Formats: sequence, C-alpha cells, structure tokens
Amino acid sequence: IKSLPSDDLSVENGILVTRGRRWPLMVDPQGQGNRWIKHMKKDKGLGVIKLSTPNFLRTLETGIREGSPILLENVEEVLDPSLEPVLMKQIFKKGGQWLLRLGTEDVPYNDDFRFFITTKMANPHYLPEICIKVTVINFTVTLSGLEDQLVVDVVANERPDLAELRASLVVQIAADKAEMDRLEQLILKLLSEAGADLLADDTLIVTLDQSKQTSTSCLERMASADKSMEEIDDVTEKFRPVATRASILYFVVADLSNIDPMYQYSLQYFAGLFNMRLQQSEKSEDISQRIAIILEDLTSFMYINICRGLFEDHKMLFSFLICAQILRHKVHARYVNKNPISTLEWSFFLRGLEAGKGIISENDDMAPPEGIQLLVWKKLRTFEMLLLHEETMAIEGITDEMAASPKWVEFADNDSMPSEPLPMDWDQNITAFQRLLLVKSFREDFLQLAVRHFVGAELGETYIVSPPFDLAGCFKDSQKMTPLIFILSAGADPTDALLKLARDHEYEEKLHFISLGQGQGEKAEKLIHLGRQSGDWVCLQNCHLAASWMPALERIQEQQDPNGTDDMYRLWLTSMPSPAFPVPVLQSGIKITNEPPKGLRANLNRTFQDITPEVYEGCSKSREFKKLLFSLAFFHAAILERRKFGPIGWNVPYEWMDSDFQVSREQVHMYLESQPGVPWVTLNYIIAEVNYGGRVTDDKDVRLISAFLKRYFNEGILDDSYKLSPLEHYYAPKEGTLEEVRDYVRSLPMDEDPQVYGLHSNAQITAQTQAAKKFLDTIISVQPRLSSGGGGQKPEDLVTDMAQAFSGRVPEQMKKKDAHAETYKKTADGGIVSLGVFHSQEMDRFNVLISRVKSTLATLGDAIKGLVVMSAQLEEMYNCFLIQKVPPVWGEPVSYPCLKPLNSWFEDFLERVAFMTRWLKSGPPTSYWVPCFYFPQGFMTCSKQVHARKTKIPIDALSFWTEPTDLQDVAAAGPQDAGQNVHGLFVQGCGWSVSEKRISESEKGVLFVQLPVIWMKVIPSSEFEELQNAPGRYRCPLYKTSLRKGTLSTTGHSTNFVTHFQLPTSESDQGHWVRRGVALLCMLDD
Repeated sequence: IKSLPSDDLSVENGILVTRGRRWPLMVDPQGQGNRWIKHMKKDKGLGVIKLSTPNFLRTLETGIREGSPILLENVEEVLDPSLEPVLMKQIFKKGGQWLLRLGTEDVPYNDDFRFFITTKMANPHYLPEICIKVTVINFTVTLSGLEDQLVVDVVANERPDLAELRASLVVQIAADKAEMDRLEQLILKLLSEAGADLLADDTLIVTLDQSKQTSTSCLERMASADKSMEEIDDVTEKFRPVATRASILYFVVADLSNIDPMYQYSLQYFAGLFNMRLQQSEKSEDISQRIAIILEDLTSFMYINICRGLFEDHKMLFSFLICAQILRHKVHARYVNKNPISTLEWSFFLRGLEAGKGIISENDDMAPPEGIQLLVWKKLRTFEMLLLHEETMAIEGITDEMAASPKWVEFADNDSMPSEPLPMDWDQNITAFQRLLLVKSFREDFLQLAVRHFVGAELGETYIVSPPFDLAGCFKDSQKMTPLIFILSAGADPTDALLKLARDHEYEEKLHFISLGQGQGEKAEKLIHLGRQSGDWVCLQNCHLAASWMPALERIQEQQDPNGTDDMYRLWLTSMPSPAFPVPVLQSGIKITNEPPKGLRANLNRTFQDITPEVYEGCSKSREFKKLLFSLAFFHAAILERRKFGPIGWNVPYEWMDSDFQVSREQVHMYLESQPGVPWVTLNYIIAEVNYGGRVTDDKDVRLISAFLKRYFNEGILDDSYKLSPLEHYYAPKEGTLEEVRDYVRSLPMDEDPQVYGLHSNAQITAQTQAAKKFLDTIISVQPRLSSGGGGQKPEDLVTDMAQAFSGRVPEQMKKKDAHAETYKKTADGGIVSLGVFHSQEMDRFNVLISRVKSTLATLGDAIKGLVVMSAQLEEMYNCFLIQKVPPVWGEPVSYPCLKPLNSWFEDFLERVAFMTRWLKSGPPTSYWVPCFYFPQGFMTCSKQVHARKTKIPIDALSFWTEPTDLQDVAAAGPQDAGQNVHGLFVQGCGWSVSEKRISESEKGVLFVQLPVIWMKVIPSSEFEELQNAPGRYRCPLYKTSLRKGTLSTTGHSTNFVTHFQLPTSESDQGHWVRRGVALLCMLDD
C-alpha cells in the first residue's frame, strides 16, 4: 500500500512513523522508507530537501506555515543545529497563535505539518543528543523481510489473479474492521446520550438494528476473506523458495559494496532484474518444475550480470559467497537437496584454530604423525572435535586414520590436492564443504583452488568460469536513463572497445569524449544536455580525477527528464575505484570492468597483436631489432606479472603502461639505426633506469629492474639457442615474420612457473598464500558481527576471556634503578656508553606500549560489562579481538611494525620485553636480538660508535662487514672484539648452507630459513670497499617485516629497510639473487 513493503517489520515501522510522538529518523540504506513517504504524501504537496540544498530552511519554513509534509533525505551522522526547534517541537503561543522560532524568525505553526528524515548510511552512529530528539527507526531490509516482499512479486507474476484478490481483501478487511469500530463508537455515544427510558429512543433502536445487520454482513465478509487469505497463503508458501533464493542473492550483492566502493547495487535495481527474470524465464504448469527453472535461471543470470562489473579477483569470491550463503540457509539448502553448512563449520573456515576456543578442550596431547606439521595437525584435530561437538559424525576418526595410514602423508605432499580424491574413500562420507575445510587445513595456499573445486561441485561449471567481456550485451541491456560505467584498473583502457561499438552502430561521429579535470565540469554538463537532445553518446573519462564535480553529476542524473531525452542517448563514464563517485549514479548504472590481460602469454599476445608488420619489418638491422623487440616485450610482460608475487616480486607494485613499452621500442629502433653496433650499455640504462625506472621509487627495485633487463638485453640474445629463463619453452624466436612470432607466443604454456620471472618455484606458494589470506580477509570483512550459535561462547564472553588472559600476562614496566652495572656503564668523560643510551631509549618506548596495553585491556573489560562507555576506539579493539587482528590502539606509532595475528603478536611482545629486561638486569648480551628493537638502525650506529671510541677512528670512516658463524645456539656466542653478534634473522627467496656458511637455492616448500648467529664486524670503510667489490658476496637488504614496502624517509630509504648484509654466495652473478628477490627479514607473519 503506497509502496510500503508488505513484510511485518516494514508494517511495524510504518506504524512508528505515522503514530510516533517525535519526528522519525529512518535508517534507510535501500531507500524503501524514502519511496514510501514520497508515495504516501505525494498528494499533500510533499517538499523534499537535503542539508546540501541551498535555502533548505526556506522550504522547511513554508511547510511549517502551510501545514505540508517535508522530507529531509540523505542526512549524515550530524544534523544542522538550526533544525533543533523543529525536532524538539518548541512551539509557543503568542497573540492567540502557535509559533515556532526557526532561525531568527517566528513562523506560524500549522498542526498538519509533518517532518520526516531519512539517511542512506547503513550503520550510522548517532550521538545520544540526536537520539533523544527523534524516533530512530531501522528501515534496513532483513533477509526474512525481503523474502516476504519478493514472494508477493512472485505470486503477482505467477498468479496475478490471487495477487489482485489479496490486495482487494486487505483493503476490504481493513474497511470492515474500521466500520465495526465506527458502529461500536456510535452505539456507545447514543447510549450515553439516551435518557432513562432506552426503549423510548427511536433513533437508538433503529441504529442498533442497522448495526446488527451491518456487523453480521461484515463478519461474514471477514470470515470469507480469512478463508481466501489462507488459500492465498498456501500458494504463497509454495513459491517461497524462489523469494528465499532471491533474498540470499540480494544480500550477497549488497555486501559487495564493503569490498569496493564501486560495487553499489540498489534494491530497486535488483528487484527490477528479479521481476524481469520471472517474466522471461521458461514457463511450466508444474509448480515444482517451474520453481526449479526460476532458481537456476535467476542465479545464473545474477552471476553473469553482476560479474561484468566485478574485477577478476572478486568474481570467484562472488560465486563462492553465493554458494556458501545458499548452503548456510538450512531450510533452502535442504529444499534444493544440498548438505547445509553448519555454524561451526563456517566459523572454522573463517577463524581456523580460533573457532575452537571456548567450545573444545585445548589440552589435546595426540602427537602428529611423521610428515604432517604440528600446526596442520592442530587444525585437523580442532576440525574433527568441532564437528563431533555438534554431533556431526561424518568425520569421526579421521585423525586416527591419518596417524595410522601413510596415504594421508602422501596426500599432504600432493601438489594436486584440491582435485585429488581423499584417501580411503573419505569423499563418500563427507560434504563438499567439509572437503574444502580439510584441504584448507593441510595447505592454506590451495584455498582458492579448493574453493573453485567446491563451487563447481555444488553449483556447476558456470560459476567457476568468468563471463567474457561483452560490451555489446551491456549496451543492449541499457536504456537512455541508465549510465554505463567502466570501472578501470591500472593499464586498462576501454576507449578502443567503445569506439568499435560505436563503429558497429554507425555512431562513430556521434560519440563525444571529454576527459574530466580542472575546469572541465561546465563543458561536460553542456555536452550531456546536447547529447540528450540529439541522441549522441557522451563519454566522461577519469571521473575519479574530478571528485569536486561528482555532486554536480549526481544532480544532473537526478534531474534528467525521460520525455526530453532521445532514446538513442547514452552516458558512458570511466573511473578508477573512488569513494567520491556518487552512489546513486552507481546504483542506477550498468557497471563494466575492463582489465588488462593476466599472464605472460596473454601480455605478449596483446603486445604482438598491437604491433603492425610495418613496425616489425621497419629496421635496417632486422635480426637485431626483432630479437631485441621480443626481449623488450618479454621484459615488459615479466615485470608486470612479477607484481602478483607481492613483496618478493617488487617492494612496491608499480603501474607500468603500454606507453613505456612504445617509447622503449622506438628508442631501440632509433639507436640501432644510428649506431654501428648494438649499444648494450646505453639501452640497458635508458630502458631500465629512465623509461621504466622513472616510475620506480624504491632503490632496491631500481637495482632489481636493472638486473632484470640485463638478463634479456645482452649479446647472448642474438644467439638462437639463448634462453630467456631456466625453462626450455622461453627464448627469442628465430628471425621470421610477425605471424610466426604470434604463433610462437600462442604456443607458450598457460600455467607459468615463477622461474620465468627469475624467481624460485617456491614463490608460487608465497603468491598463493598471500592470495588466500586476501581472499579470507575479504570474506571476513563482509561478515556481520552476530552472536555465536552452535554451542560456542558469545562474542563478548570470548573477548572478555582473551582480555583477562592477556591482562594476567602483561609484564611490569622496566625501571632504570634495576639496571646492571654494565648496562649503563659510564665512559671516561662521564657519559653513558652508546649501547646504554640506545637501551634507555628503547626501554622508554616499550614502557609506553606496556602502559597502553594494560590500560586499554582494563577499559575494554569495563566497557563490555557496561561500566564505561564503549567508545569507537574500544569497539574497534573488540572487533579486532574477534578476528585475531592487532587493534590499531596497540599499533604504530606506539608500537613497532608487525604483521602477526593477535595471539602471535602478544607472545612476540612478551619475548621482546623479556629480552630488554634481561639486558637491563644482567648487562649487555653476547648476541643481540636485532628484530626486538623499535629502531634497529640506532643499534647499528651505536655499535659503530662503541668501536670508534675504542679505536679513535671517526665513525664516518667505519662500515659493517657480515661474517656468518655456524652457531645456532645463541648462548654459545662469545663477545666480539670489533662489532657485535646478532641473531633472529630470517632469509626469504633462498636457502642457507650451514656447513658452507653461505646462501644456496631454496628447498622445495621451504619459504623462510632462520640464519645462525652473524658477526657484524666493524671495519674501516676503505677495507669494506675492497671486500665489497670482490666476487662471492650478495648485498642483501634487511627489512623489518615481509611487507618490505614503507614510506620514503629522509635517509632516502624506505622506513621498512634497516641495512644491507654481505652474505657469502657461490654464484658469480649477484643479479641471480636480486631477481630471486632474496632479502633478510626481522620477523615472519605467523
């Protein structure tokens, strides 16, 4: 009725809005309440205002004066103070007239005035002073509420006769009830007015007689209506699974906006697609068959339709969320004959070992079998015990069998694990999701492969294949009022595709481009108005660069008139993901992603498709040019693809463009034509350090890009047998035609080994692990914070227990009075030894952190009990505890950089404080745990200073030289004469030979190796220069965390970078280890 949804929650909200004593403030992210108010008050002269509207108070004043309703929409968390008298209804009487002071004027107050406020924010935090002035009403649609709304649409489409009957019956029943109430009131009034003799009152007797007849007919109609309503409800319930599926799909789609600000879909848009599929899907007289047809058609259509506006990384995530949410709805999963996902299974998927806390015993003494790692074993035991806790017997005894059978150890080492059958026919006993959890427990890096296998098994192959880029299909689905929005990614340019579409529709002359930026807004607005009149296409490029003009774009789109717009008019918009892009435009538009090709083969293929035969054959030194052109294309593709390996690929993921390749190609041609030979040194410098290196900001990446290009730009490339990687398939093809090169590129393998990019095969594990972590973090980010089910602890109990456990273990602050005599030993001139000064500064920093941890844990405990206010900072801390994340209040700048999860971070924090306390109380150690420090660079400087004072050599003339020892036991390290022993460092990207005390190739599956004690020997800088230039050493960077990336500091280095270590190597070419991405790390992430 009047667009008010028919579910119970919306009806209750409608009553609160119309009957409440205070003005309503509706939390309305889907815009349902807003639409209802506009329909309900349309005939009463509704005034619609926003706080951003100029002179909005003037419209409000007119409404108060004339008694017309006013809708204030799209408010944020703060309301304009000038609204206070209206919200508080501060009316007063003056000269016999009711007035209200608005701003500086007294406005006559009309009792018919109504005021409504709506916000599109999904989860606003209103301060108490706002909440006491308004009635906050949650109009956010719920899963069951949306189901009730959509089932009405299904019945209206499938049985329009019943839908019409239902609508008329609702009105009729309401009218009959109102009539009964009126008669009752009339009789009571007449009885109270009648004299002593009731029988003498003819009017009363006639009225009683009429009311009896009316009430009898009302009751008969109501009984008949109730019976009809029951029949309608029976039919409605039969079609409910369709509404359930649609409701599940909508909430998955709505959650996408938490992943990327551009993934905005309105409920209105979704409902339009839903109704379209109801009308267009195949018909059937059999209700069960018809429901099955709609379920399959709707799900696949939504997947394909939404996928065209998602980035490649999120398409698999979307199909997994669809599948998981269908199976988590127990009633719906059973309806479609699928095994539901239980609450504890889902919790284990998201939280791993943490899911067992407070549910199962942590004292499990069953040792892992040989060949299965302890952490993997703990996960498998937790998984089995969680399922037994909720009486799921399917997996009972699986860990006993793993301990007994060597087949499971073979399975654990199998690189095809996600698609391989489980040993001992366990696939017959468990569900597809339980199988996914088993694979995830064994190998976290296989998560996405296992997810793909799970979705394929449960939903079908359609949902694991990305729909192709279909611009013509998007155009076909669009209308003149619908903007088409290209969501860009680095290196993508949809211009060519759009021009091709325009050519196909003979619209090339009618397609107008304008690139937005400073001063372009007015031109764009004129172009849009012209386009609407003439039916031309208008493309506004780079909307993210014109954030200040975006509200104007929103206004232009809101005010468009369908009657004044040509049917062929289309508005095309291109933008990088940006929170400034107007949400209403996104919600009403068709979103299209356009990404550059992924993979070395796809990149090479695109490059050689773009090269013309004239360019390819256009050099007088044909052989050299063709070889170098292929090497350059290979280099361009390889450096782009290296980014997917994260920090081991590049410290910073740079956005190289096709223009870098074009310029380099032209320079290669120019130098070959102008020089007698091939100027290798010049080309290496210009391409690596100028053209491509111009974008590179990290000096370690500059070193890498130079070493990378040397692999492809050297004299060997002119030899037909020269390989571009250690693998056989990759080489510069023999001199031939362009088509032959394209054929060779098409013959390259689809699945590329990391060795192609100069990395070790283990880098694939690193890339897959990082992708799996990102995948899981994204899923966690869209999960609601709900109370636990399945017999687990409530979230607040879980956080309270964690806070209490942490509080009991937080150490006391360190005190200088407890110091050992050697720790702050005085020098001859009365100062403190340099390392003592360093310890003092570090101790102060740790004491601040200890104090912060203690105070916030105590406050969090009080906030959960309700003794203090749960501030935004404490709420964030509470949420971080639930997902094993270090709360920002414990992070930088009060803490050191660290990527560990919460429990590991806390253990590491205790170890750091323990080391600093031992140094304080027992004197300087014989080996220093460098990763412990906030500022390791300070330790290096102080160590040099100690030696400088001892030898009277200026500190500027000293350098560190690295001498690895074979000591694994820190306690066995003795003091050094010149310099210090350090320990606790990890090397990534290579292995370590203990016997030869040098770096070596990594072993399969071993990503990090802990180094033995290293002597950081202080030597004169002149000696250091000689040693450094001798072969057999790799200049290895040391970073604080595996992220490697930091901000550029005043030293010219990244804030994550500490120093270089000279590690021994048998490899003569340092570039080999540079391309491998070998680096030292202070700590790991687990």
